[in-house]
Amino acid sequence: MTSPFRRLPIAWLQLKHGRTKLVAAVVGIVFADLLMWMQLGFLGAALASATTIHHQLRGDLVIVNPHTHQITSPQPFPRRLLTRAKGHPEVDDVTPLYMGMAKWRDPWTMDKQPLFVYGVVPYSPAIRAPGVMEAAGLLHETDTCLFDSMSRKEFGQVAAKVTGGEHVEAEVNGLRRMKVVGTTKIGANFAVDGNVVTSDVNFLRLFPARPPGSVDLGVVRLRPGARPQQVKAELAAIFGQDLMVMTIDEMAEREKDFLLKSRPINFVFTLGAAVGFLVGFAIVYQVLFTDVNNHLPQYATLKAIGYSDGYLRKVVLEESLILSLLGYFPGAALAWLLYTFAVKVTNLPMQMTVERGGLILVLTIVMCGFSGLLAMRKLSQADPAAVF
Repeated sequence: MTSPFRRLPIAWLQLKHGRTKLVAAVVGIVFADLLMWMQLGFLGAALASATTIHHQLRGDLVIVNPHTHQITSPQPFPRRLLTRAKGHPEVDDVTPLYMGMAKWRDPWTMDKQPLFVYGVVPYSPAIRAPGVMEAAGLLHETDTCLFDSMSRKEFGQVAAKVTGGEHVEAEVNGLRRMKVVGTTKIGANFAVDGNVVTSDVNFLRLFPARPPGSVDLGVVRLRPGARPQQVKAELAAIFGQDLMVMTIDEMAEREKDFLLKSRPINFVFTLGAAVGFLVGFAIVYQVLFTDVNNHLPQYATLKAIGYSDGYLRKVVLEESLILSLLGYFPGAALAWLLYTFAVKVTNLPMQMTVERGGLILVLTIVMCGFSGLLAMRKLSQADPAAVF
């Protein structure tokens, strides 16, 4: 059956006819999408920030205690074990990395704040963060350090004053006064608010209770042309059960898996996204159900002149799709603004990725489409006989 009605945008005309309900539905979808954007964004930031330092390691393989699951909570092991790796013909160098949480006393407010300390061998540092190699000579001096300019705002004055050429010293762990001789860029995460980099010798001075012969991580740099997986397997055979050898990417994935399986962040943020989905579903369903209910006589008339139930269902689904698109794009724009604000305030690596955007678009369409499918049940009450 050919009819001019089939060429009319009936779904859009019906939505536009009730502008108040249309605005309410779009606002509800924007809110739901925004909640999903933020929850999934914080989850992604938690995982990305937890592995930021992994990708700044200056090497190809890492050697760790098998009980180390998070780089911010390392389990030390004897430094002498690293000499086993140095004998491998494909290994260029093995550099130790020391890590620990310390108390930083702000030189202006005198408040104590937790801060993470990385200890490196100055002229062969295990990390390639900006400024570390260039400051090797300065870090070699007693009680000197580099401050992370990407630390949270609680430490904001330090990096600014050092960059401005001012002399900055602060008490660390109540034991030493450390002179800040420069800045670097590492980044904060959910467990760490700020970072400093110092020499291995200065690190041990800050943590006198720590066994001097222990390290937290061994970073292996291979010779050009070496195959990392093959060297990894050969070193693993050398260390046996004593130590674990991984590529840097494998260590990062191991830490992500540990966070997802043993920490509540995955459940909390996923639950928040699910709540957003359900809120959007409830709002869209209510709008579509009310729309169908209010227009039952019109739907009955269309049935009476020959339009099928399938055509009417298509109209409702088209309304659902229109609503999903009308809500998605403003929600994405608001999410971008909030992401920008969150990065500025927290220094967390929140990014609007294409994958996340595609996922939320699909969830929005499914949310609205499922609402439309449920609202369709009301169409069965559109009886042509009731019109006449």
